[in-house]
Amino acid sequence: MAERILIVEDEPHMLKLLSMILRDKTPYEVIITNNPIEAVELAKNEKFDLVITDLKMPGLHGLQLLEEVKKA
Repeated sequence: MAERILIVEDEPHMLKLLSMILRDKTPYEVIITNNPIEAVELAKNEKFDLVITDLKMPGLHGLQLLEEVKKA
């Protein structure tokens, strides 16, 4: 099974760019979301090898998101 990366970014253009680069240049499975609350739910239900997150997002900032993902 391929390693999985979760990208959490609230800016659509940056999310698309990061996703495109990682999908084109690496063998990893890339999952994306622009919603940090959804990212926490994804982490509770699925395994990710790496989480790339924006720091400033509405609702839950990146450091809070990482803490929640660690708990999951």
